[in-house]
Amino acid sequence: MTAKRRLAIELCCVALACGAVAAARAASPAPTSSAVIGRSVEDRRITLVRRGDPDAPRRVLVVGCIHGNECAGVAVTRALRHVQVPTGVELLLIDSVNPDGRADGRRQNARGVDLNRNFPTAWRHRGSAGDTYYSGPKPLSEPESRVVARLVRRERPAVSVWYHQHARLVYLPARGDCALVRHYAKQVELPAREEKPLLPGTAVRWQNATFDGTTAFVVELPAGELGPGAVKRHAGAVLSAARGERSGRRSCP
Repeated sequence: MTAKRRLAIELCCVALACGAVAAARAASPAPTSSAVIGRSVEDRRITLVRRGDPDAPRRVLVVGCIHGNECAGVAVTRALRHVQVPTGVELLLIDSVNPDGRADGRRQNARGVDLNRNFPTAWRHRGSAGDTYYSGPKPLSEPESRVVARLVRRERPAVSVWYHQHARLVYLPARGDCALVRHYAKQVELPAREEKPLLPGTAVRWQNATFDGTTAFVVELPAGELGPGAVKRHAGAVLSAARGERSGRRSCP
């Protein structure tokens, strides 16, 4: 064998090896990191799991549970820890922003506040501790809602998905990309409905009113736990939203 032919074979082998490494990297799950970003009233951890490229231009926040007795969405956030993240996207996954309520099977946090009435936009005082929709004494009075606010201000997620129960629908936000939300609803076979009247002090209303160009929306899951097929559909719909896939008109009601 001539030296020239031997060199050509060696270069070919190197190219094949490099291609195999690149293919393996493309097929492997995106990197995962986990960090405690805050603590609840009773000092339970609120943990953020990151999936994908930390320098990605597009971030997607997914919250499995804000009302402690509506936590079926945690199955989706956990499933998303094991998916291939689209190029140019980083997933920000929080199982629960209300770990105290979740531990007790209670809607509110440990001070009896409905965290989804504790955000600044259109906030108004309502009820007293332990009431179903108690707003807290002032906006962001609770450590859990402040954790979320800090995260959103820092990361500016392009899309945020908040799971609730038990209405079996997807709410169209008052502002944002409603074609993206409609596409999500279509994929998970739930109706998309306008929220009327708009509720005061909710996380999605605050996000959409405060950060231009972002879309935060609520997915109301059915009662009980999600089956494997439903978990797969919702995880797939999150990835479609992360890629910016849309159905129907973009404008919101």
